Amino acid sequence: MPKQQTTKRINPYIVAITILLPAFMSMVASSATNVCQPHIAGYFGATPYEANSIITAYIISGGIMLPIFGWLVNTCGKKTVAYWSVASFCVGCILCLMCRDLHMLILCRIFQGAAGGALLPLAQAVLLETFPPEKKGVAMGFFGFAAMFSPLFGPFVGGYLTDNYSWKWVFIMNIPICLISLILIKFFIQSDKVSEKPKTKIDMVGLMAIIVGMGCMQIVLDKGEQFNWFDTYWIYWVTLISIVSFLFFYIWELETKKPVVDIRVFKDRNFLVGTMVSSFINIMLYGTLLLIPSFTQNMLGYSPYFAGVSVFPRAIFCFLGLLIMGKVADKVENRLLTVIGLIIMGTSVFMFSQLNTTSSLESIILPNITLGIGIAVTFVPVSALSFLTLSKTKLADAAGLHALFKNIVTAISTSAVSTFVTRVSQVHQNYLVAYLSPTNLNFQYKLMVMKTKFMTYFAPYVAAKKANGYLYKQMLLQSKLCAFYDVFLLLALMCILAIPLIFLFKMPKKKKITTTIRAYYRVFKQRGII
Repeated sequence: MPKQQTTKRINPYIVAITILLPAFMSMVASSATNVCQPHIAGYFGATPYEANSIITAYIISGGIMLPIFGWLVNTCGKKTVAYWSVASFCVGCILCLMCRDLHMLILCRIFQGAAGGALLPLAQAVLLETFPPEKKGVAMGFFGFAAMFSPLFGPFVGGYLTDNYSWKWVFIMNIPICLISLILIKFFIQSDKVSEKPKTKIDMVGLMAIIVGMGCMQIVLDKGEQFNWFDTYWIYWVTLISIVSFLFFYIWELETKKPVVDIRVFKDRNFLVGTMVSSFINIMLYGTLLLIPSFTQNMLGYSPYFAGVSVFPRAIFCFLGLLIMGKVADKVENRLLTVIGLIIMGTSVFMFSQLNTTSSLESIILPNITLGIGIAVTFVPVSALSFLTLSKTKLADAAGLHALFKNIVTAISTSAVSTFVTRVSQVHQNYLVAYLSPTNLNFQYKLMVMKTKFMTYFAPYVAAKKANGYLYKQMLLQSKLCAFYDVFLLLALMCILAIPLIFLFKMPKKKKITTTIRAYYRVFKQRGII
């Protein structure tokens, strides 16, 4: 019998820093290019729709890596996956800097996204395995730092680097971080010792099904609004292909003997409910992250820099909240914390619905701070509850599926929110345009006032045209304001409707006191005291 090697225990907080640094980097890279997209389009002489592919390409390739994450970890080990993911991500950044046209940049972003796609679920799996059960809340607090803070921090960093240096610095900044991460992984992440396990072949049929499904879905979400969704024939067929591919993937993974991912982990009620609630949190995070900068720029007329400033306080308070909630979640009932967090999130989004075209920047910052606190209060206990009843052997598959499901829901909801504002504003236009009528005395009075003002600089005929155009523009602005009002109210209502899901979580029986008494009893009995 070979001697069993003893491995030294590494401080779990050092392990957390080691694995979270590359995960944080990959998430920042997913959102940092959002603000520099116009600069990239101008650099390569491309249209905004073409440049948008650098964002979707990263999301698609990263999402495709999620279902095979469990297979990679079980076959190669967590340390090997982390090492090669970071090294490949660094190579992808260098290739992005060397691109001479947009098509090459898109290909390099696909490579970069595939390399970084496994880093976030890998961080979750390592943290859950490293920290003891009584410290799961702390582990999920650290994980929330990478999962929630980094997407909010990315646009701020990307905007600063683009305005003061160049869009290429968005990729340059990742290279030294990758080198530091490689050194830390080498010394502080323990090997899984998978060499004795038989190598299993990857399920290529299931992998191809999820690749086709994810790819077609992202094409539809990216180009749907541009081509008027299902009014375009090819979007209809691409959507059908995506749905069929996802259904085939689900059935195939249940029936095949060696699936690419163990989809049966969804039988665990805590994991299923936790994935649903976590996906909802992502809807709130990314949906408002898209709506608030758009509202600030289009409705209030602020510059992109101030639009980023209005969102950045949410990142700061979310970060502070995650650090605090990591310890609070270990002492307070997690379901109660989740309900409180959802109420805070609903309240903050309702505060957004009270904004108007005369709102100040401070009135936008305050709800953002409240929303950041609500996300932190909700995310940590939900993440701990989701994996509470799963065995360690299923953590890798569960983490990959958890991230994949959130990725799909986030992509759909982001596109749905943008489409909602566009389409609902058109609905409000149909109602508001009725007030721009010659029979409306209030409209005639406003028209006369504006015409009088324009006549100071223009002829009466031109002044009348400009007055009509100005009031029509105000009608369009008000209709869009109504659309923002509706979408914020809808998100706030969803927060309230999600609360009953929390009570579906299973909570472990509190055996801590009984176990302690039995342990003391055995000690006393061995020493002859009783």
